[in-house]
Amino acid sequence: MSLNKLKKDELKIVAEELNLTVPEGAKIADLKSLIVNSDVYKNDKELVQSAIDYALAEIKNKRLDSDTKLEFERIKLAQLQKQLELANIQKNLLQNSDIQNPSVLETVSNINVETLLKSVKTLTIPVPSRVESYNLFFQSLEKAFKTKEVPEQFKGEILLNILGERVNNLLVHVSEEELNNYSKLKDVVLKEFSPTPQECYNRFQKAQKISSESYVQFASRLCATFEYYCQLRNVNDFKSLCELIVSDKIMNTLDRELMSYMSIKQGEKYFKPHELGRYIFVIERQN
Repeated sequence: MSLNKLKKDELKIVAEELNLTVPEGAKIADLKSLIVNSDVYKNDKELVQSAIDYALAEIKNKRLDSDTKLEFERIKLAQLQKQLELANIQKNLLQNSDIQNPSVLETVSNINVETLLKSVKTLTIPVPSRVESYNLFFQSLEKAFKTKEVPEQFKGEILLNILGERVNNLLVHVSEEELNNYSKLKDVVLKEFSPTPQECYNRFQKAQKISSESYVQFASRLCATFEYYCQLRNVNDFKSLCELIVSDKIMNTLDRELMSYMSIKQGEKYFKPHELGRYIFVIERQN
């Protein structure tokens, strides 16, 4: 247990977790002295270590939230740019007199995969750098598929083209059937790049409205995240949804150590409420 490597904001959180009064304008040395000279530091090492662990996790989450906000802003800007590009393309087509020629119209109707790829990329947000945004990427992609009426046989090829080098290693392990089936290919990509269900749930719980987004946009983002969380937990009906909500509520009442243990134990699935209750009962009796 060492305070030497902690930064000022982390030391402040530790002090607050230990119910210590932090003087205004306290420096790093002041915060260390305040903690080290406290009774709880001398008498309850385990509590102090828990406070340190919590401080480190809290700062990490704040940094992740900040990164997520920046990523969201980048995606919004890119989407606006794509919409502007599409508007310019449509304007140029309307101004082109050749487009009125029936033979030209017939040629345009015979769209090939390269043309579809360009059209879909114009309407799709960039491939996100953060894994928790992949569900938003696929929502955008599938909306573009629908808008451009992309034939099913082209969807997998377009997806691979958009993902580019990110899937080079993945392609070695993908079967020919999966390559030619968009739904199966999407599942493979999501399994490779998506967050764990617990990470997705934590992101939903900590989500905050960004100043530049409306409440309608915020609501859409929350809905997309929660729907994706339900998908990861394989929840497809009302009864299962109720069980998931109750189980998550029970998990949130546990201390950090037990919650972490139970999260690892349940993995991608989730324990139904009574099953979870029995597990916790057994663990508490053993302790």
